[in-house]
Amino acid sequence: MQWVYNVARDLLPLSSGAYGADLGPDPRDMALAAKAFGPNGPRLARLKQNLDPRNVLAYACPLPKPPMKQKLIILVTGESGVGKDYCADIWVSISDATKREYAAATGADLDALLGNRAYKEQHRPALTAFFKQQMRQQPRLPEKHFLNVVFDAADMDVLVITGMRDEAPAATLSHLIPNSRLLDIRVTASEKTRQARRECQVNDNDRHDHDCKNDNRDSNGSNCKSNSTTLDYRHSLVFDNEATGDEVVREFADKYLLSLLHKDLERLASMVVPVPDFPRPGIEFRHVLNIAQRQGGLALCTSLLRTQFKGDWGKVGAVACCEAGGFVYASALAQQVDVPLALIREAGKLPPPTVSVKKPSSHISGSESNDLGGKRIEMSQDLIPRGASVVVIDDVLATGKTLCAVLQLLAEAGISNENISIMVVAEFPIHCGRELLYHRGFGGISIQSLLVFDGV
Repeated sequence: MQWVYNVARDLLPLSSGAYGADLGPDPRDMALAAKAFGPNGPRLARLKQNLDPRNVLAYACPLPKPPMKQKLIILVTGESGVGKDYCADIWVSISDATKREYAAATGADLDALLGNRAYKEQHRPALTAFFKQQMRQQPRLPEKHFLNVVFDAADMDVLVITGMRDEAPAATLSHLIPNSRLLDIRVTASEKTRQARRECQVNDNDRHDHDCKNDNRDSNGSNCKSNSTTLDYRHSLVFDNEATGDEVVREFADKYLLSLLHKDLERLASMVVPVPDFPRPGIEFRHVLNIAQRQGGLALCTSLLRTQFKGDWGKVGAVACCEAGGFVYASALAQQVDVPLALIREAGKLPPPTVSVKKPSSHISGSESNDLGGKRIEMSQDLIPRGASVVVIDDVLATGKTLCAVLQLLAEAGISNENISIMVVAEFPIHCGRELLYHRGFGGISIQSLLVFDGV
């Protein structure tokens, strides 16, 4: 039967999937299982471990070992020529998949496409046309390429992906890898520097015609930034890549990225106890408020909220929070940074004058309550001076509905998006909260989360 596996192995790179029903414990089935299960492989492995801890089903098909540590995935975006491929020692390019397929179809030199900028610029129009043809046949191709890069690097704790020009990658892709922390870094450079790096002179009109005609997508499948309908979006970080050499790149990583690997974040995550079958069977609830019930938990969480904040606490005018989870962490943080609290409560609990908006039920309370329409929330009128900088603190970001209501309330109070930042203790990307905020017009607001969990 080895010839069957040999044929399957040769055909696998050309296939879009594999049928997993007949896979068994044979080690040769491992490659087929990886193709069949795709992004669900790690999740199936965790289910197998949780539901069959004694390995009664020992002869199930091969599953990857559940990841012991959370993966940090950094998406590097930017226009052509800003130096995305130079901003780390080891880079994995999401556009490599398209370049490999293009080289196979046209006979182009793959090594030159991957490493020679002048050669790549020469083939850019043909690459763009090739990618658009692929997109017409497979509309979800960019997501497929993204997931292929992630799964090919499954054994890495930190993965940097370049070659992306998507407008809001963290907002639109994080739900695909809900057990990983996903950041997007926008690399920028002046037009003069970009042209020098591209080794060609392209005027603004020619470049706009080249990048934006037809369906406004480049060879990486991203929307052109000059499209007037593009929603406002703030990347996790922005790196100005004007300088030459790697010193500035390393300093940037030391300042902003190494803190995300701090051991204190692992300590904090260990305090979030999973509760099976709550609030209903089949759900594993993450008890984020349990942090405050653990010895030293509230102090640790408060310290991390303070140190992980990308802004300047000295310029913050208020810490806003919505009951009840937000009150716990925001109160301790506001005291530590010496900033007044702006309390947001259910309507009717604050004396007038107030401003209020409707708040939908959360995905947890809404599933258990008959009040699916939600309630109104309010805050004292003129509590926050106009123009003041506000940091919104909450315990959880899941569907994003609660934070949407809070941001709408702040808008009613006269606080503009550019003066708002969001920090949450735990994020559950599978519920697409960032994407909801982005599409509701709040994509320009900085969102930071200390922890990221799969599931509820």
